[in-house]
Amino acid sequence: MIKLNEAFEIVLQYTQRLEMERVPLLRAAGRVLAEEVTSDLNMPPFQRSSVDGYAVLAEDLQRLPARLQVLGTIAAGTYPDFALSAGQAAKIMTGAPVPKGADAVQMIERTQSISTTVVEILEAVARGANISPLGSEARLGQVVAPAGNFISPAMIGLLASVGKHEVAAYRAPSVGLIATGDELVEISEQPVGAQIRNSNSYALYAQVESAGATPHALGIARDQKSQLRELIQRGLQHDLLLLTGGVSMGDLDLVEDVFAEFGFEIFFDKVAVKPGKPVVFARAAKTLIFGLPGNPVSASTIFELLVRPAIRKMRGNSVYQNQIIMARLTQRFANRSGRENYAPAWTWYENGAYYVRPLPSKGSGDMVTFAASNSYLICPIDRTELHADEQVQAMLRPEFF
Repeated sequence: MIKLNEAFEIVLQYTQRLEMERVPLLRAAGRVLAEEVTSDLNMPPFQRSSVDGYAVLAEDLQRLPARLQVLGTIAAGTYPDFALSAGQAAKIMTGAPVPKGADAVQMIERTQSISTTVVEILEAVARGANISPLGSEARLGQVVAPAGNFISPAMIGLLASVGKHEVAAYRAPSVGLIATGDELVEISEQPVGAQIRNSNSYALYAQVESAGATPHALGIARDQKSQLRELIQRGLQHDLLLLTGGVSMGDLDLVEDVFAEFGFEIFFDKVAVKPGKPVVFARAAKTLIFGLPGNPVSASTIFELLVRPAIRKMRGNSVYQNQIIMARLTQRFANRSGRENYAPAWTWYENGAYYVRPLPSKGSGDMVTFAASNSYLICPIDRTELHADEQVQAMLRPEFF
């Protein structure tokens, strides 16, 4: 059994970034840039007004109010066909080009229109006020988005503004999902006797999508090696294969036996973490494989701790781990597991500080409590108790923060 930080480093060691592909800009959000993007124009391409108001010569405003002759109106998208001289102004809209001769813009709230051809400026402005100079945001040929940048909605806007109708982005991983166990039935069925619904495939499907990968549910493998072999063989078509259940020490926990038959390279099979000790990490050619615990809270937790970081590295992200913050613990927490504990918790920000409250979980099968959490309270492996009001670590779940 290895410690969680060791398992994390092993996963990252054997995870490789995927190749790049060309993606239409409208499908690129959430991906990671695999190319350096330069600007194909100066931004802005002209001296641009940043407010609605009047373009003026600052020198004309030494005596107030300054009454100026209005030569015309300049709307965004139109270029003025006149220049200003002393004693003259032009009404101008936000985003419009500043006319030649003008060296400042006074916002409309600080002016008084006398007529269509005369305006009084009520307050002075400095030269350059409310003007964005040509190329002040980016110069022609300047790198505006280095490779490795996350493509956020704001980045989509930037890429559109420099004419990138498609971009090179790292490929999203394809992830196969297999649930194992004779006890499982589909969610449309009514369980009888000792049966339970296959909730793991649905929860993991959602987690895989949220991590920016493409999930493929491959079905349920019964506790028979032939079925397990068949589904695993299908799963090897994907970049990543996740199995739930069948990784403990029971007579019907067959996953590791089948891995050995396939000749997979197994890197570890137990991690000193609660929940989720029985977790297998292996490799077959280009496919990485995780055998996750069957208990739903354990499976989802190990996904956050080890699988999501692997997906993030595959898709080109530079940050692999979920955000961990320091928070004030609201009540005592006991850890008798002898393992690093990730307990379901509720974390919030109030009056300049984070607070974390552990939720009263009934164990790694308690989906009701887990679904009510937004974070994990982290108790180190060498601590058996955390005290109320102590500053502790909490891992934030990305769907909430």
